[in-house]
Amino acid sequence: MENLKRKEPTTINTLRDLISQNREFDIIDLFSDMHPADIADLIDELEEEDRLHLFSLLDVNTASDVILELSDTSREQIIDELSNEKLTDIIEEMESDDKADIIAELSHDQAKAVLESIEPEESQEVKELLKYAEDTAGGIMQSELVSVGEKATINDAFQAVVNAKDEVEHINNIFVVDEKNRLMGTVPLQRLITTKRFTPIKEMIDEDIPSVNAQMDQEEVARLFKKYDLVSVGVVDDQHHLLGRITIDDVMDTVQEETSEDIYRIAGLGQDDTVFNKTTASVKKRLPWLYLNLLTALASVLVIGFFEDTIKIMVALVFFMPVVAGLGGNAGSQALTLIVRGMALGEITFENARRALLRQITVGIANGILVGVVIGIIGWFWKGLPILGLILALAMIISIFAGTLVGALIPLVLRRLKLDPALGSHIFLTAFTDAFGFLSFLGLATIFLKLLNK
Repeated sequence: MENLKRKEPTTINTLRDLISQNREFDIIDLFSDMHPADIADLIDELEEEDRLHLFSLLDVNTASDVILELSDTSREQIIDELSNEKLTDIIEEMESDDKADIIAELSHDQAKAVLESIEPEESQEVKELLKYAEDTAGGIMQSELVSVGEKATINDAFQAVVNAKDEVEHINNIFVVDEKNRLMGTVPLQRLITTKRFTPIKEMIDEDIPSVNAQMDQEEVARLFKKYDLVSVGVVDDQHHLLGRITIDDVMDTVQEETSEDIYRIAGLGQDDTVFNKTTASVKKRLPWLYLNLLTALASVLVIGFFEDTIKIMVALVFFMPVVAGLGGNAGSQALTLIVRGMALGEITFENARRALLRQITVGIANGILVGVVIGIIGWFWKGLPILGLILALAMIISIFAGTLVGALIPLVLRRLKLDPALGSHIFLTAFTDAFGFLSFLGLATIFLKLLNK
């Protein structure tokens, strides 16, 4: 690992030197022994004007692999600059699911031009894939696969694999269909190799390998792969006709995409926002959420202003206000993260949500008491005011309990409203825990101070 870390800066520096000296043949030679993903990493590191130049040095086959590995920003820039002819040549080298993904990113005119230029059969395949939503099984499947009829033998299946070797990569399973192309089952390649040649293929079907409907959400597909340790799975329609297959590399891309999406949405960011986006684009994407955050933050200002007289009486309250609100926010963030993760993994559903909520409430009360006692003692001895310690302890218990409760409730409510559970959830949580933390702390202080002055 250390060797890899030392080598990378040397490679990018070497590449920059070659670019500055216009040594194109040496750049081509450098790329010839590199994996497409490594080439993509290097291109991503370059300035915008150098990216297209280096990409243009790649042969079509390599370019078709590299473009899939580029960051969204680099890929968008390069696609915008490529001619329709060059883009068509690159897309023709891809598998059907990758073709569909790239074409879906193109402008209407570009997509139309490419679809009209590629082979009619391939064009039809891509159009069929584009009918499915990108976050469904149909949206991530590829049409290339190996299938045989139910009356075939192991030998027939072997021949089908040989015939498809140039068109289908990573053959893990052979799909068995009936005369109407309805999926009957799947035979792993390993089982094919270890079985006598003239055994009926139907006898070798692995009943443990499921299939997925084309409309299934891609997150459900990912959970299915994890549950059954799958490397590929057949995709079917409502009549169980075999449409395509999903492989483990497609699922890994899906997992990364869904994870990034949740992280971005929790923070109130667009999924296509990156540190390398243009300044104006990033401002447009982030500013609405910051304005929303500003409005919610003003609620805390109003709460504090309402208790201005109480603060004047006991100035020591100011020192502990951020502590009460901050701990409530942290407790809420813990609960929110657990609930969002549980939903993403399918562990939490509306059927067991009540039990999960009650468990978080119990945790919130316990943590509130344990933290409240400690901060109460600190406040008492630090300022020499027993009443301050009592107010702190009670406010901390309430704040942590409420933060945990709301942190668990926000994603559940968002899911009930058919919204992404992660959608801006941290912004809403912070707004509540800050305002409620100040309210509980200063409200208790006001009540106790009035009781003491009677």
